[in-house]
Amino acid sequence: MYFESNTAVNLSTEEIRQSAADLIYVKNGDRSQVTMALAFIENGQYKWVSRDGVMFITENGRLVRTLNLDKNLLYVSNLSLDPLALPSFYDKDLQWDRVIDTQHGEYGVNVSSSTSVFINQLVDIEDAQLMTKKYLETVHYNSQKHGKHTWINTFWLDQSSGQLLKSSQKMSPHSNAIEITYISRALRLLEK
Repeated sequence: MYFESNTAVNLSTEEIRQSAADLIYVKNGDRSQVTMALAFIENGQYKWVSRDGVMFITENGRLVRTLNLDKNLLYVSNLSLDPLALPSFYDKDLQWDRVIDTQHGEYGVNVSSSTSVFINQLVDIEDAQLMTKKYLETVHYNSQKHGKHTWINTFWLDQSSGQLLKSSQKMSPHSNAIEITYISRALRLLEK
C-alpha cells in the first residue's frame, strides 16, 4: 500500500505550487514520508486523503479521526475547548479534558492534556527555514483496559502568522507518532 511504502515522497516546489489541492507530508512512525491532499473541508474539519484511501480528519491541526489505518482513531469529544481552537492559546497554561474512542474496542477513554512553554525554533520546510513557536502538550491517557500512559505532542506555529506548520502527535498509546508538515501552507508563507 502507498501509505506503508518504503519509498519517501518529496515534491519539488513547482509541483507543490501547481497542485490544485493543499498538500501535507505525513510520516507515520518509522515509515517513509508520504503526501496527502486536502479533499474537502466540512464544518471546520479538514479531510486529507492518500493515494490508497487513508484519510486523516483534522480540526485546528489536531487529528480527530482516521480511516483505513490498522489502528484508527474513531472519536474525540470536547473539541471546542481544544487549546488549538482558542485564540492566543499559547499565552496561557491550559488544561483540556476529553474522551476518545479507538479501534481497539476502547470507548470513552479519559484523556487530559496540559500545555507547556513555547520555545522559539527554526523549522526546515522546503529548503527554507521558518521561525516558529513550539508548543508542547503533555498528554495523560487513562484506560481501564490498557492502564495509564503519558506522551508529548508537539505543534510548531509560524511566529508571524500563528498558522500551524508542523505537528507530531499520537492518537493513543497504541499508535505511532504521526508527523504532519503543511507544505502548501509553508510555501505560501515563504512566497509572501
